[in-house]
Amino acid sequence: MGLNDVNNMSETTQWIYKGKEILKPVFETQLVGMSRAVIGLPMDHIFDRFKTLIQAQQNNSFRQLFLESYRRNGIFRGIFAGFSSQMTIQIFKQYYRWPMMIFIPKFFKEQLPQPIMDRVPTLHKALTGVTIALFESFITCPFERVKCQLMTQTESKSVLKYMWQHDGGLKGFTRDLFTGMEIMMLKQVVSWTNYLYWDHKVRYYFKQHPQSQLRIEQIVFCSVLTAIPNILIVQPFDSIKTQFQMENNQQFKNLTIWNAFKKVYQEKGISGFYAGWQMRFCQFLFQALLTTPIMDYLERQHGLPLETL
Repeated sequence: MGLNDVNNMSETTQWIYKGKEILKPVFETQLVGMSRAVIGLPMDHIFDRFKTLIQAQQNNSFRQLFLESYRRNGIFRGIFAGFSSQMTIQIFKQYYRWPMMIFIPKFFKEQLPQPIMDRVPTLHKALTGVTIALFESFITCPFERVKCQLMTQTESKSVLKYMWQHDGGLKGFTRDLFTGMEIMMLKQVVSWTNYLYWDHKVRYYFKQHPQSQLRIEQIVFCSVLTAIPNILIVQPFDSIKTQFQMENNQQFKNLTIWNAFKKVYQEKGISGFYAGWQMRFCQFLFQALLTTPIMDYLERQHGLPLETL
């Protein structure tokens, strides 16, 4: 074996080693993310199911809607309507979300000029939120449309088959699957930038040092303080998204986003934007209690350099 062969083997070995060093944290974040989705999914689905139903029917009685769903379609087709679509969405989301949440801020932090970062310390988080939101909106819009249809339909049926039969071919079917794309994109941008900003600010307010691990009571405080601005800022966009993607969306699907906001305000007032906020608050709080410690752990292990946080 010549000297060149030895050098080539050495370079190959180094490439494999570097590849493992890059892929190992990615796989770990993906595995942790999917595990978090599986653990929280049943309870998360119930919150999301009845939050969506309250928004669609503008009926704030959780007990009434729960009993009606159970009597009409039972547990699996009533209470857990849309669960299969929700499971697909959540596992898929958690698979790509966590690597993006951990590594994209690190990328932006390294690429942005330091004077800009000094003036806007959380800019890397905002850009991360916009990046994830735009990617996620396009990828998951069809799943969200089907899920919302399943959750708000009055009779149990095959949603995809029903849509295909009533949409007049492939072009209409595709357009129907992407109904609400614009409001979903807007909602996701607002939601992600809002969440990453407050999560970062609140978590590092409680930490004495970036390497410190959050205590249980601090996790609870972080979850509550992150949930409050999410409800205040994001809930109106989520409510309009439901109007576009629910089963009986004839009055909204052809409106502009601005006209949809005006229509809800004229008919229901401010309360129309916050229908189902109690369920959304419980859902977000439940999600944050699972997400905050995981986010903190993964960020300490694989995220931004500790001295720059």
